[in-house]
Amino acid sequence: SSCCPQGRASGRRAALRGPRVPMARKHKKNAQKANGGGQAMDTRQPLGQPSDGLVRKPQKEKKGKKGKAPAPIPSGRLSGRGKKQSEPVVESVPEAGIVRHENILKAHGDAVTAVVMAPDCVYTASRDKVLKRWKVQRDAQGRFTMTADLEVALGEVCWSLVNAGEWIFCGLGSGAIRAFSKAGLERTLDGHSKRVMGLLTHEHVLLSCSADSSVRCWQFDAASQHFACTHVIDEGVPGPTSCMAVLGSHLWVGGANGVSLVELSTLKVTVQPGPKRTVAGVLQFMGHMIVAYVEGSLCIFNSAGEKTHSQNPLPAGPALCVAGLDVGPRLLVGHSKGQVSSIALPMMDATTSWQALERCKVQCMCCAGHDGIFLLGAESGHLQLWQRAAGAAGAPAP
Repeated sequence: SSCCPQGRASGRRAALRGPRVPMARKHKKNAQKANGGGQAMDTRQPLGQPSDGLVRKPQKEKKGKKGKAPAPIPSGRLSGRGKKQSEPVVESVPEAGIVRHENILKAHGDAVTAVVMAPDCVYTASRDKVLKRWKVQRDAQGRFTMTADLEVALGEVCWSLVNAGEWIFCGLGSGAIRAFSKAGLERTLDGHSKRVMGLLTHEHVLLSCSADSSVRCWQFDAASQHFACTHVIDEGVPGPTSCMAVLGSHLWVGGANGVSLVELSTLKVTVQPGPKRTVAGVLQFMGHMIVAYVEGSLCIFNSAGEKTHSQNPLPAGPALCVAGLDVGPRLLVGHSKGQVSSIALPMMDATTSWQALERCKVQCMCCAGHDGIFLLGAESGHLQLWQRAAGAAGAPAP
């Protein structure tokens, strides 16, 4: 028949193809055909030379084989991780006249988010939702020590603190502000819709800045014994805000998009100087404003908002917080990898950095304003007290 069922045709084609032959046998048969179907031609090559077929690349010699020394680990890196090793944690910086007095491990159960000094004590807040009060004393060897004598459960994470007279204010993650007085009063200031990142007092007015991109003004009403929000600034604010400082007739507000200058008499933003970078902190010094940016660079502006100096990112890396030290004077910058930089003012010409914490962020800083004392709050929950002695290099004698 001229046509056959499909299955039979398939069988014929399979028969024509013949059984499957391994690749090596195929090559042998091809060689035989090329040689007229007789004895297979010898295709071997002299030793030490590649054949015409597949050529394998020589394998790289593995490091660390028996009898060979393993490859050295590059300086400053961890084996197998490719990450930089942190510098050794130090307790003193002799060249800068700085010494650590106290290192309280796990002062809080989570990151220390804010620290503030009152005339007679220290307050700290944390992601563990607890406000603590510490008493500072000096031991027989002249070293400062701190002891917690009060704890207040806030129920929320506190991101900012400020002490004003008999009041301590706590900026919370919900946007509320909790206020406690030594007389036993307790108040809640509602208004912000997101976490309160910065608190400041100026001429009996409490100023708060928030991640909701607004600044609020609060005043205490003696008749009702409550705080009322009198003004809201939300136009021209540089995005979510984190820090504030007053210079002359302006309130400087730092946020995710640089800084804005708010005229205090009108509460309107009048100047927005560049660069438009995320701000880590602001510090007023000698009629100028020092602005530290998260990526580690610094800029100095005059009272009109004109830039007078800029500095490349600090060697210690990204910045998280700043503070002004009276002895020196010095600008202190806390970094994301546990280092602290000390920069000479006003010339900004001498920088010292040291490893204060091991592999965790310097989350917050606070200076006492006297005796060269400053505090560091760590992401790990540790709390440290340091001092730069008067008479140290570049420091005024007492």
